[in-house]
Amino acid sequence: MKENKTVKITFRMSEEEAAKLDAAMALEGFRSRSRYIRHVLMRGRLRRRYLSRNAANLSKQIEILRAEIKRIGVNYNQVVRAVNSMAKLRDRQGNAVITSHTIEGKLTDLRQMMISVLDKVEAISAEVSDNPNSTH
Repeated sequence: MKENKTVKITFRMSEEEAAKLDAAMALEGFRSRSRYIRHVLMRGRLRRRYLSRNAANLSKQIEILRAEIKRIGVNYNQVVRAVNSMAKLRDRQGNAVITSHTIEGKLTDLRQMMISVLDKVEAISAEVSDNPNSTH
């Protein structure tokens, strides 16, 4: 019989803690944070899925990439918000306060983050290509 989950418990953790949680969760073969945390707290009452070391490693890398992509999205939103806010600001002569140099710097930072993530995706893709049975 499936038990209804009616009690919601929330807590905060740092990005580093969340990355460690996601890595541990991936190593154990869990996709759901809730399920994994319940599993750990209830000492294994949930059924475990076993993954090969390669599959667990790839899963961990994918979780890390998810976190990096999320950070890129946050940075992108910050850039857009800053551009929209600054575009409305004018000096006493009525000229826009924001400069193309400011925007260019933010976009360069964002571009570097995206390049880093793409490099990691390529490395994971190469690993999967070299070892097609890594997910079994």
